[in-house]
Amino acid sequence: MHKSLYLGFDGGATKTTGIAMDGDRNILGEVTGGPSNFQIIGTEQASENIFAVTETLLVKAGSGFPVIRSIYLAIAGAGRIADADRMRDAFKELITKRGHPLPVISIGSDAIAALEGAFSGRPGIILISGTGSILFAKDSSDRIHRVGGWGRFIGDEGSGYAIGHDCLSAIARQLDGRGKQTTMWHLLKEKRGIGTSQELISGVYQHELDIASFAPIVIEAAGLGDEIANEILSKSADALCEHVEAVLPQLDTTVPLVLSGSLLDPKNLFSQKVRLNLQTRFPHLKIQEPDHPPAVGAALLAFRKPGPS
Repeated sequence: MHKSLYLGFDGGATKTTGIAMDGDRNILGEVTGGPSNFQIIGTEQASENIFAVTETLLVKAGSGFPVIRSIYLAIAGAGRIADADRMRDAFKELITKRGHPLPVISIGSDAIAALEGAFSGRPGIILISGTGSILFAKDSSDRIHRVGGWGRFIGDEGSGYAIGHDCLSAIARQLDGRGKQTTMWHLLKEKRGIGTSQELISGVYQHELDIASFAPIVIEAAGLGDEIANEILSKSADALCEHVEAVLPQLDTTVPLVLSGSLLDPKNLFSQKVRLNLQTRFPHLKIQEPDHPPAVGAALLAFRKPGPS
């Protein structure tokens, strides 16, 4: 039986990954379970899914609830304090309801855990581009700096949403005769079955098509040499570089950078453009792969917030 356990959870819309760590920061187990984005499935179901992962982690670690000193929930949708408190309270209530002692429970966004895991708790910058976009950086005093993350209506430049929006806007201009011909229209018809302007309008405004899901069409068209698609990707790559440019003066020392998110993880054309742009504009900035995934980062955050001995 271990004297102390620290649990970290990385939860999103499709799954939750939990990590159990001992007092020497050794990883004792990793378990993946159901989703825990409470903004989608509600706090009660999210809590149940996290609890199920917790029980399996304890079996793997050969321990029980009394030795858990701290839990960190890195959950998508927990970026706002009021929302985070609501989720944490629901999880606490479930643990108490099941008759277990309450450890220290902290909660934050999944991006913060990604930052912590990427650099094993050391200073660094993580630039994330998926459906949305955001940058977090940690300086040598453990202060966290944020750039972006304003959401699709007033921000998220360089994100899947921004690229998808520009894709559909370029297609609309082509169909009106206000813009150049683009391969993206052909790909849209081929891959999404949208063949008329009316289908496009109704799909976006009536059927709530996921705008960010059109970003791969732009990347594919750019790879085929489409001028408009390449301009869209270059614009978004520049926007992400502006995130980095904005945070560098706030850091007291040179730190490495990790690129993360569905649009930057794969070695696609957009990711390549972003990397080349960053290397050109910031030649002394080291781009590296993350040390650990976000779930490990969450466990490290749990370790930093221990309960009483």
